Amino acid sequence: MRRLALYSLLLALASIGALDTFAHAGEVHNYMGTVAAVNGDGSFTLQKTDGTTMQVAVSASTAYLHADGKAASRADLTTGKRVVATISKDGKTASTIKLARQAR
Repeated sequence: MRRLALYSLLLALASIGALDTFAHAGEVHNYMGTVAAVNGDGSFTLQKTDGTTMQVAVSASTAYLHADGKAASRADLTTGKRVVATISKDGKTASTIKLARQAR
């Protein structure tokens, strides 16, 4: 019985590790955080909720949206804004940037 429990635990841990390993291979991901800096080309530094930062590239096809789903523009993306960036399969270019509603 102990051996079965041990094998089950090892299999579960291996499965979790395998899922984590493949989670970033060519998949679309969402990152939430605060815009730390905006560059001249529209790319920006995102400070994620875990405190780490990442560079987010944009393209002509990047869609900007307000929290209510209405269209926003690149000019609405400013330092200090809270956003959710959907990163395309290339792992660096945002396909959609959703801007959070400002606190009242």
